[in-house]
Amino acid sequence: MPDSQPQPPHSPSPSDSAGPGSLLLTGARLADGRTVDVRLHGGRIEAVGTAGSLTPRRAPGPGGRPYPGGHRDPDGHPDPDGRRDPGGHPGPGGRLDLGGYLLLPAPADPHVHADTALTADVPGPVSYDPEDVQRRATEAALLQLGHGATASRAHVRVGDVAGLGALTAVLRTRRSLRGLAELTAVAMPRVLTGVAGADGLAILRDAVKMGADVVGGCPDLDPDPTGYVEVAAEHGCPVDLHTDAADPARLARLAAMAGGLRPGVAVGPCDGLGRLPAEVVSRAADG
Repeated sequence: MPDSQPQPPHSPSPSDSAGPGSLLLTGARLADGRTVDVRLHGGRIEAVGTAGSLTPRRAPGPGGRPYPGGHRDPDGHPDPDGRRDPGGHPGPGGRLDLGGYLLLPAPADPHVHADTALTADVPGPVSYDPEDVQRRATEAALLQLGHGATASRAHVRVGDVAGLGALTAVLRTRRSLRGLAELTAVAMPRVLTGVAGADGLAILRDAVKMGADVVGGCPDLDPDPTGYVEVAAEHGCPVDLHTDAADPARLARLAAMAGGLRPGVAVGPCDGLGRLPAEVVSRAADG
């Protein structure tokens, strides 16, 4: 990495190890500018305090009890970091100085297409075979996890060619990633209006019963998208609608239609808003 680029702090060495899941992060800068210490234990944030206010967890003494008299090693010598246990191995109480580096919550991706992930360069039609979908969805989720994203919301096609197979694969992926990443499944039929819409409504209800977390759809393609809200209200689910949002009037109708379910309503990716005048966008946001 070039010298002009900021260097990340070194990871703790084995002698600085936090032992069984315990680590003190010092000098972390939060998004609001504060500098804090953060104590982690058991894979969770245990405490956040002003810089210098937290200490590592005490190393356990015989029988699992903390050593008396503060942080001291078994011979009674001061051990301010609490890093040594009776066997001389790293104990709970490792410390990592972040030196002012920015510390943020893990990012989340609110709009992914897990059923068609990693297919941009695949020639021919996309395979909706459940095994193929599960492999791609798992690989994509792990790639995101490798970049720090621990949660994503996956819009999955139901009905037509995909049937419920793609959703089944994504739900399997969700189960397999439990404890590593959180994958939320949005069932997304094509239309809910007219003769074709009757099938869409039926399969959307089946999708929710199977375990889909969110009711989704493409209201820009549906003459009467109220069915999405009706199914969501029936099952107590959030709604996440896939729209370009280039038509402020249509967006206002969507807002009015889903008003009773707020704040459990999301729309996206809304890239059309970028082509509208600022005052129109402001009114749409207020709606």
